[in-house]
Amino acid sequence: MFSKLRIKKVAKPFKKNWYERVEVSRHLADVEGEHYHYVLFLNVIGIPKGALAVRVDGSIPDLDTAKQVVFRVSSYNNIMRFAGKSKDGMKDILKRPIKTMRTVENQVKEYFGEVIPVGNPLHKELTLLIDLCKTMQDNQPKFDHMFKEICEIGGSQDRNKVLKAETFERLHDIFIEWHVLLYKEQRMQLLNFYDLPLIQQHVDKGGKGKKLYKTLGNMHTEKRKKSFVNFLDGVIHNEVGDISRLSYAPEDVNIFRQLKIKEGYQRFETYLVPLIRNKGDK
Repeated sequence: MFSKLRIKKVAKPFKKNWYERVEVSRHLADVEGEHYHYVLFLNVIGIPKGALAVRVDGSIPDLDTAKQVVFRVSSYNNIMRFAGKSKDGMKDILKRPIKTMRTVENQVKEYFGEVIPVGNPLHKELTLLIDLCKTMQDNQPKFDHMFKEICEIGGSQDRNKVLKAETFERLHDIFIEWHVLLYKEQRMQLLNFYDLPLIQQHVDKGGKGKKLYKTLGNMHTEKRKKSFVNFLDGVIHNEVGDISRLSYAPEDVNIFRQLKIKEGYQRFETYLVPLIRNKGDK
């Protein structure tokens, strides 16, 4: 097995400019039993301008093999960065005050009753609000478990360095499922946001309804709305598909899942594949 220094020497003839910096990823990709380095060519300010896959023996594989190496290792690195982000990443979700949703659910049931009859003029709105509370409470332990599993995978990778296909597939599945759960929540929250003023109209501001009225008011802020809208606008890139007409129904959630999977591969083909230099053109 070549050292990283020797891999850099192998990659040197593939530089487009003398000032490009060569960086070798610390993770190897296992493709059909063979191990490959993922090499990046960076400009003077650290922006990637090229990529190369190099077998551990220093030989250069074909483009199809290189695409598997680059996709797996670059995706692994991106997912791990997303997991470690404290803002707009996985850690943000783990810090949510999820007990608040239990409080909302209890207050709604205490005021309107444990069961909302179909004849209630707010049946649709209250049912959505209660379902939202339950969904977020059910999802939180799932998020916790997924994050812990990602951390375990990361710890194992730090020790073993070789990224096997099954390990990557599991990591990719977690990443997709994380966004699917969040999509359903955010779609429900945005729809619920528009219902809150109507529900408030049916709640006594004083006495028995005082706490619920205040809680609903705290949920109806422009800051919260902006958060839902920003997520839904950015979670799928426009060139991949339009999710504006999707609901949180199971069939639409599944459409979102397929689009999220498609997005990763499509953006890889569009933005990373043209940078791969395993083509014989030095």
